[in-house]
Amino acid sequence: MNELSSFLTQGYWWLSLLGGIHCIGLGLYIRYIYRESSGNHKLLAGLFSLMALYFFTGMLNRDNSPAPMHLLFALIIPVYFLLMPLLYLYCYRSLHNIRAPITLSKHFYLPILIAIIIFAISLLSNNFIPDTGALQRSIGPGLRDFKIGAALPALLSLQTGFYFILIVQMLRKYRGHSGWAHQESLKDIKFRWLLVLTLAMMSNWLVRAVLVILPFYMGDQISEATQAFTRLILLLTVYLLALYGLQQITKAAYLRGRFMRQSKHSPTNTKASSQLLDSEELDYLQQLMQEEKKHK
Repeated sequence: MNELSSFLTQGYWWLSLLGGIHCIGLGLYIRYIYRESSGNHKLLAGLFSLMALYFFTGMLNRDNSPAPMHLLFALIIPVYFLLMPLLYLYCYRSLHNIRAPITLSKHFYLPILIAIIIFAISLLSNNFIPDTGALQRSIGPGLRDFKIGAALPALLSLQTGFYFILIVQMLRKYRGHSGWAHQESLKDIKFRWLLVLTLAMMSNWLVRAVLVILPFYMGDQISEATQAFTRLILLLTVYLLALYGLQQITKAAYLRGRFMRQSKHSPTNTKASSQLLDSEELDYLQQLMQEEKKHK
């Protein structure tokens, strides 16, 4: 039994490390190598950076934590409130082709407010800078010692569901773009990428809600196997998103190249090609046809 527990602990630790490294690497690649003129890549890089933070928290335990676990996680959870606003803004700016610089949006006000409240409560708490005896006493009870700590997962779930509804409604307005003349366009690629990204995030949120959040409120113990399973699903999702994203980038590059080739072979004077005869010439031809009819 001890060997199985040790195996699960080691597997959970390595899975958290592997997922964190891959997510932070993907975030850095999107942020500094794969760039968009609109700046939307910064929002996508922020999404993967938050995933990396989620993975790295799995490496913390009571032995290596720099602070009491319940206090540390209470300070980290408000950061997760940035995830859905980032996803919403990324989808909104991509669908509407917004190229204005990214500024502080109103969608970030709630995460900032929650972070300020949590920090203020932690600062006023006796456990913010505890002595050795208080540290030993505060490690045991867990996150539920904070009254607001029990409300954070529920509030985070409500925020997640609210933004998912907004994103799905926004995507439904653009779903008709995928059937134009049986030809694939850049708009189709953008729409499918946003749809796949949203469904992937929603699926992982549902898995975590069923396996982690509901047992938390029911008072059940959340095993390391359950936490490792949720991180494994998220890591596989990251791999699939990376592969799918590279495939869509390749298709987009091919379509742009084909469009450039077609534009080079098109007539240079589009105005002249769109209208071969002006109105005066058409009137003159019509008069000739009428005169010809009279002679007959």
